[in-house]
Amino acid sequence: MFALFFVLIIIGVPIGFSIGLSVLAAITMTDISLVVFAQRIASAADSFALLAIPLFVLSGELMNRGGLTIRLVNFAHAIIGHIRGGLGQTCVLSSMIFAGVSGSAVADTTAIGSVMVPSMIEKGYGRPFVAALQAAAGSLGPIIPPSILMILYGSMTNVSIGGLFLAGFLPGVLIGLAFMVVVYFYASPRVQPGIASEKWVGLRAVAREAKIAIPALGMPLIIMGGIAGGIFTPTEAGTVAVVYAFVVGKFFYKAFTYKDMPKIFVDAASVTAMVMSIILFASVFGWLLAWQNVPEAVVGFMTSLTTNSYLFLGIVLVFLLILGTVMEVLAMATIFGPLLNIMGMKYGFDPVYFGVIIVIVMQIGGITPPVGILLNITCGLARVKTGPCVPYVAMFVFIMMLIVALMIAYPPVAMMLPDMFLKK
Repeated sequence: MFALFFVLIIIGVPIGFSIGLSVLAAITMTDISLVVFAQRIASAADSFALLAIPLFVLSGELMNRGGLTIRLVNFAHAIIGHIRGGLGQTCVLSSMIFAGVSGSAVADTTAIGSVMVPSMIEKGYGRPFVAALQAAAGSLGPIIPPSILMILYGSMTNVSIGGLFLAGFLPGVLIGLAFMVVVYFYASPRVQPGIASEKWVGLRAVAREAKIAIPALGMPLIIMGGIAGGIFTPTEAGTVAVVYAFVVGKFFYKAFTYKDMPKIFVDAASVTAMVMSIILFASVFGWLLAWQNVPEAVVGFMTSLTTNSYLFLGIVLVFLLILGTVMEVLAMATIFGPLLNIMGMKYGFDPVYFGVIIVIVMQIGGITPPVGILLNITCGLARVKTGPCVPYVAMFVFIMMLIVALMIAYPPVAMMLPDMFLKK
C-alpha cells in the first residue's frame, strides 16, 4: 500500500486519489469487501467537527472576495512599511492577520501572495527569497487559529480543537515575529542591495487604514474570543465566520453582489472537495493500518528503542520533517495523527501540547520541496524554480524549529492560554 502510494505520487497522480487507489489495491488483496471501503468513507465524513472545514473555507472565500485582503495589506503596510524591508514585513504581518480569518495555508498564501509577491519583486527583492518568504508566511495559516489542520487533527484524535486553537496562537505569533527579524536582516544593503525603502506615512494615514480595516480585523477577535469564552464551539465558530464575512463583504465593503454568490459557492466547494477527498481517503488508509495492528507494532518498536520521552519526541520530529518533503500536510495528519497521538500519550505528553507541536512540524512540510504545495504556489507567482529557493526555505524551517524547541524547553509558550481558559 505504501509502495503504490509513493509511486502514484511520483508519477503525478493527485494526492487524494493516490491515497484512495493505494487503499483500494490493498483491499483487493484481502478478503475485505469493497463495500467496507465505501462505508468507511461515509463514516469518516459523518463528523460534526469536520463540518467546520467547509464553513471556514467559505468564510475565507467571502472575505477574500469582499476586499479583505487588500485592506489588510494596506493596514499592515501603513504600520510597518517604513521599517527596513517594509514590503517583506508587510507580507508577514498581513499573513499573520489573514491566518486569523481563513484557517488555510493555501488560501493565506494565494490571497496575500497574489498582492505581495509582484510588489516585492518590483521593489528589488530577489525572486527566490520572495517565494520562500511568502510560502513561510503562508504556513502560519494553520498555526494561528482558526486552523483547518487543527480541526482535522483534533477530529481524528479526539483532542480538544479549542485547546489546539489556543495553544497555537502564541507560537504562531512568535514564528511570525521571527520571520520579520529575518526580513529585517535580509533587507540590509550589505546582504541585499537595491531594495527600495519607504517613508513613514504618518499617524493620520495609519488611523485611516485602521478605520477601513476594523471590520476585517474583527473576525479573528470574535472567533478567538468566542471559543476562549466558551460562547461557541470551533464548528459553530465557522458558522459565525460565514455570517460575519458575508455581512462585512456585502454591506460594509460592498465588494460583491448577489450575482457573485454562485461563483463564490462553487470556488469554496471545489476547495472543500479537494481537502475532504484527502481526509476521507486518508482515514480509510489509517483504518487499514489499524486493522493490520500497525499502531501497536510501532508503539512497541518505539518503546523498545527508548523510554525517554524527549528522545522519542526528537525522533518523531525528524520523521515528520522527512515525511513532509514527500507527503501533503493533510494526508500526514489523517494517516499518522491518530498513531502519533497514541504514542505521545504513552510517553506522558499532554494531548493538546503534543498535538500543537505535531501540527506545527507537519505544516513545515508545506514549504519543503519537492511536494511542498505552498512553495510551489509562490514559485509560480514569483516565476522562479524551487531550486534557488531552497537555502531561504532552510532558513525559515530553522526559525520554525527554533520556536518548536522553545515550546519543548518551556511548555507555557504553548499551554499558557489553554491553561488560562480551558482548565479553570
